[in-house]
Amino acid sequence: MQLGEKLKEAREEQGLSLDHIQKETKIQKRYLESLEKNDWSVLPGQFYVRAFVREYAEAVGLDGDALLEEHKEELPTHTDQPYEYVTPSRSNRTSDGSNPMFNFLPKLLVVLLVVVILFAIYYAVINLMEPGDSSPADSNDDNIITAPEDEEEEEPAEEEEEQDTEENEEEVEEEPEEPSTQIEVASSDESSVTTNYEVSNTDQLNLSLESTGENWLEIKGDSVYFSGFINNDNSPLEYEIEEDQVHLNIGSTQGLTIYVNGEELDYEFDPEENDDYIRQHIYIDLVEE
Repeated sequence: MQLGEKLKEAREEQGLSLDHIQKETKIQKRYLESLEKNDWSVLPGQFYVRAFVREYAEAVGLDGDALLEEHKEELPTHTDQPYEYVTPSRSNRTSDGSNPMFNFLPKLLVVLLVVVILFAIYYAVINLMEPGDSSPADSNDDNIITAPEDEEEEEPAEEEEEQDTEENEEEVEEEPEEPSTQIEVASSDESSVTTNYEVSNTDQLNLSLESTGENWLEIKGDSVYFSGFINNDNSPLEYEIEEDQVHLNIGSTQGLTIYVNGEELDYEFDPEENDDYIRQHIYIDLVEE
């Protein structure tokens, strides 16, 4: 009996469906079907054949290592195979801060500042002229010298204008600071090397992934954004996620850096500390406040 037949027989004996195995192992159903048929060509690479067989075997109660040893002649040899890269379902979009509004904002602030200054000068001139116009009439009627009183009245008016101008300038120059995106670990499971992250203080979810080597990964929301290998040729991968949750199935995290809204995502399970953490499942949820 072939390796795939043993896996299928064990699954059917336990009354398990392929959908159940997919949920348990996080391996796509089409890969599970190819394992049962001993068809290795569908799998993303020879590196994943043994890993997928071992996880499938453990899910149906078999000894994965013993099964691999028993059927090692059926497994593919380590030869290079061409891989088909899956083009992302939509164009990558980046937020590089090139919004025309940001270029126009400094000019708008300068215009507002000039308007405030001109208004302050106009207001000061009006206050200076009014006492001067009324003083001749007062001197003719009452024959009283009012110049000293006018000077005393003008000085507080000028001081008030200067204070108003400074306050207006401060109001124009001060801009509210936008809160930065917060990323927190909501839950994690070391046995399946799965981490759930929550992203808050934002209403959008932008992903950017950079690789210094070659990593297989799958990015999936309601549809698959990417499935294949990322390396120096196609790095970085950048996506604007339309859903509130995205799932990253990562075959190898070594040399792979993930950014969420420009903030680097820290691995809850550091692959540099333990080889068991190389393959990980990461779920990112957008939490709107």
